[in-house]
Amino acid sequence: MSGSGTGVEEMTEDEVASRAAPGRRHRSRVGYVAGLFGLLVLLLLGVVVVLIAQGSIPIPVGEVLRILTGQDAESAVNRTIVLDARLPKVVAGLLAGAALAVGGAQMQTLFRNPLADPFVLGVSSGAILGAAIVILGTGGVGWLSGLGVVSQLGVTGAAVAGAAGVLLIALGIARRVGDPVVVLVVGVMLGYLAGAVVDMLVYYTDPDRLQALATFTRGSVRNVTWHELQVVAVSCAVVLVLSVFLAQPLNALLLGERYAGSLGVNVRRVHFLSLASVAVLSGVITAYCGAIGFVGLAAPHLARGLLRTSDHRLVLPASALIGAVIVLVAEYVAGGNGLTRTSLPLNSVTAFVGAPVILWVLLSGRARRQAR
Repeated sequence: MSGSGTGVEEMTEDEVASRAAPGRRHRSRVGYVAGLFGLLVLLLLGVVVVLIAQGSIPIPVGEVLRILTGQDAESAVNRTIVLDARLPKVVAGLLAGAALAVGGAQMQTLFRNPLADPFVLGVSSGAILGAAIVILGTGGVGWLSGLGVVSQLGVTGAAVAGAAGVLLIALGIARRVGDPVVVLVVGVMLGYLAGAVVDMLVYYTDPDRLQALATFTRGSVRNVTWHELQVVAVSCAVVLVLSVFLAQPLNALLLGERYAGSLGVNVRRVHFLSLASVAVLSGVITAYCGAIGFVGLAAPHLARGLLRTSDHRLVLPASALIGAVIVLVAEYVAGGNGLTRTSLPLNSVTAFVGAPVILWVLLSGRARRQAR
């Protein structure tokens, strides 16, 4: 009691500290998240500048920054290289990485499977199949750069339809079986089945038209032009904005569909919008950049690990930033550094990131089960 006789308790320094601790932890948490997002943005900007500066003709970083900020360039050739040759592929890689990462995060929640992503579950293979049917099965159709607007939309629409078909089959099996491992195996089998159909189409197709399909299986952002980016950018922007509105309903789905329904979430609508967005993202990215694997798997797990939370309001934007960084770094390693004349497929590089993440998820899950 207080020595003044007022009858009011005096809190000790430890009590004051304990009561103030939650506020300090909250401020520390906010500072950590803000710092992490700031670091990711700076890292992404740095990778963008380096990738544009490096190539068969190196351009000084200062010159790149002047061109990107609209200032006068020292050389008109440098401006042409930066704006017309290198910037489109960088923007395409940024959009592809962000889109695949956001799609992977949504799929992992919808399927309740930490190993779900458009590549692993065969969605990208379905998109390749849809595009292959149009490219190889329609007379007079060549690679995207030689197609008219109608034909481009035909290839893109077919890729989206193929991705949506595989997604619907996988989701139906997931609801019927419920075992994440079985769903994963089914997704892999669907991918192999789609690949087998593509191989059959290739076998019976004129060899002169097979080059049109090469990039789809390799994955590359180098052939994307500003004209094609109009379709990619608009599609990705619409779906990425939609993911912002789906963040809160996806948080509710983390605790189950019944719980989400009890909170007033329209589960069917969330499923439809999420699956539609993933199908559009996977189809568009595959149609213009090919099948880029493991980004949608690795980026969400890295985001959750760094943020130490599963809140989609934070995980989705962080996944987008990390996915963009992964694809751009992979493009640099694959040949965007200008050190070699040949380029590796992006899948060959992204696998070095995705494969360890798969092993980590599997081993950590087994360790948790054994601990119980």
